[in-house]
Amino acid sequence: MTDSDEQGSYAPIGSGAAHSERAERLLFDICTLSVTGLVIICELGDPVPENTRPHMNMKMTQHLRLSDDSMIRLDMDRGVVTSRHGGGDVVSWKQPAADVITEVLDLVRNDDAANPDSFPWEAYAEAAQLRGISVDADDLRDLPHTVLLSDELTEIYEF
Repeated sequence: MTDSDEQGSYAPIGSGAAHSERAERLLFDICTLSVTGLVIICELGDPVPENTRPHMNMKMTQHLRLSDDSMIRLDMDRGVVTSRHGGGDVVSWKQPAADVITEVLDLVRNDDAANPDSFPWEAYAEAAQLRGISVDADDLRDLPHTVLLSDELTEIYEF
């Protein structure tokens, strides 16, 4: 995905967006499915009790979206957490949705700003292959990315 291809969009997740019908579980052969995207789910992380300053943690987990629209968790509990610290009496985390999505994509793709290729795409490809999904590191790197933000985060960011 190149910078010129990137677009941000917002769709709420959480209890307000849940369907009232229970989904029917169907058997499937994962070997017949292809990978169509990378989904990054962002949720409010647990506060750090030792931190007495105002702060907010955002937990990000990566999933593969398959051709049947199912998702497989990819990060093997690795996740990414980012913290923000506020100062003063009134703390506002307000940011435009596009800025939050850009930050999430930067964090997910790049663990080390000095080494932009440091993200463990090979390890992710291997994890997918162990689950029977045929994909390599280059495929994962080039997939379209979708960022889903929890309702709690959209309230904090004041979307």
